[in-house]
Amino acid sequence: MEGRTVVILIDALGDEIARAHDFQPTSLGYRTRLRTVLGFSQAALTSILTGATPAEHGLWMMYRFDRRRSPFRFVDALAPFGGTGRRMIRDLIRWKVGRLDRVTGYYSLYRVPAGILSRLDLPARRSVFERGGGGRCRTVLDEASLRGDLFVRDYRTPSAQAFDDLEESLRAGRAAFNLLYTAELDSDLHAYGTRDRRVGERLDAFAERIDRIARTFSDARLLVLGDHGMCDVCGTADLMGKVEKAGLGALTDLIPFYDSTMARFSVRQGDTRRRLEDLLSSLPGGRLLSDREREDLGVPAAECGYGDPIFLCDPGIVILPSHMSIEPVAGMHGYHPDAPCMDSLLLSRDPIPPGISTICDLAPLLLPGFVGGEGSA
Repeated sequence: MEGRTVVILIDALGDEIARAHDFQPTSLGYRTRLRTVLGFSQAALTSILTGATPAEHGLWMMYRFDRRRSPFRFVDALAPFGGTGRRMIRDLIRWKVGRLDRVTGYYSLYRVPAGILSRLDLPARRSVFERGGGGRCRTVLDEASLRGDLFVRDYRTPSAQAFDDLEESLRAGRAAFNLLYTAELDSDLHAYGTRDRRVGERLDAFAERIDRIARTFSDARLLVLGDHGMCDVCGTADLMGKVEKAGLGALTDLIPFYDSTMARFSVRQGDTRRRLEDLLSSLPGGRLLSDREREDLGVPAAECGYGDPIFLCDPGIVILPSHMSIEPVAGMHGYHPDAPCMDSLLLSRDPIPPGISTICDLAPLLLPGFVGGEGSA
């Protein structure tokens, strides 16, 4: 089949990580470093596939403050039966959200307390790898599916099987656009850090499969890219403890969400806001994001429900304990895009056009002729 494209999207394939482990498939002679967006994989993947900023597509963080739209409101009624840490309750939550709310987008309950969970909405109700999964914007997958057959494998398929499926699809000539996404490198980096030999072994295995595809299917456009980089963790910040010690109670004075590198708050104007901002401004290991900086970074404004104020950690610092975990990790992302460790990477068999410098520039390259814009398919 002529004119087909193969995109291999490796979660957390950062430029510095690739250089540290000499990741350069021999079949891919062109490379460029890419600036990512502020946020985590949901924001970055959606920006790659839409060509839009998080402020434009609207899918910035996994959770947004919105009790009215929350699919978790019912957990308040489960309080007499234990918290969200109980397996039975977690299974019930997942069943309800999947079967009744029909949420197919990725989410995790992590360690979010029931009282906070019931006040949170899931902005990404659909997977970004499904049609209509780009929030307010069309994705390259929406457009590719309209043009003809489409092949997609995402994180739900182990990478070895996904590569096998991709090669089978290419041999059969089933699709003009082929996308393989794997999150296994991201998991390795969280567990072991950026310099561990197991990270190099994972990248070597990917390089071998990529070169095999390039040799076997010489007619295909072949692009390999990441969504963000990864930083080695060097310290922690106990924001949760400091906020509680200051007498700012969760649910009574404010609703907090302690992510791994960002603390986001829903709080009314007045004395509580002033006290919280004064406290956060005095803490080491990070800083408050201003409205102007949020705008410059292309993330949703305060009124969009993702939190205000927002405390962003310095590169290498993680919030611990958090609603993500009480255990430290070796590597983390979600830092300011100016941090070199956050830069992503694009590798290509063909020359890379000028002007490709951020992940928001990629969509028209992945699918030539893609314009994007509002409205999902």
